[in-house]
Amino acid sequence: MLFLGYLCGSFPSGKIIALRYNIDIQRRGSGNIGFANVLRVIGWRAALPTLVIDVVKGFAPTLLAVSYFDISMGFIVGICAILGHLFPIWLKFKGGKGVATGLGVLLGTTPLIGGAGFVTYVLLSLLFRNSSYASFAAGIVVLVSGILLFPTYSWAYIALILIALWTLRKNLFGTVPNHDH
Repeated sequence: MLFLGYLCGSFPSGKIIALRYNIDIQRRGSGNIGFANVLRVIGWRAALPTLVIDVVKGFAPTLLAVSYFDISMGFIVGICAILGHLFPIWLKFKGGKGVATGLGVLLGTTPLIGGAGFVTYVLLSLLFRNSSYASFAAGIVVLVSGILLFPTYSWAYIALILIALWTLRKNLFGTVPNHDH
């Protein structure tokens, strides 16, 4: 199940979709294969399917693990899917930030928390036009609401926010220009 999660997560949807537009997404914008970079470089027509597939990459293996085992195993398999997105074997281990795949994991384990994070992201992204800060704020909402409503899985919410902090660190705290929207 762990390997299946990683393989699902490592499917490079943004790279494949961008190639349909004759664009190597890893050589444009931030170089990430995820939703925000595809949106920035190509637009909504390519970004929306990238987003959907990246969410499904986290959701499908997580839901499968929850169905056969339990929610804890769902989170573990889901984290493997996120790691697959961050470090896809097919792209020399250079992927995206894992936020959309993380949403899929949350929708497969604790959909209420995933929904709260998604709504937070959408509202703040539209309001401030900055995907990284909206992602981080959504992560805080997920962390706090997850711990309050599902304390048994506190470890998972902490792991997810730590992954998000690590992947977004340059955009949030570094001197690298943030070109998210």
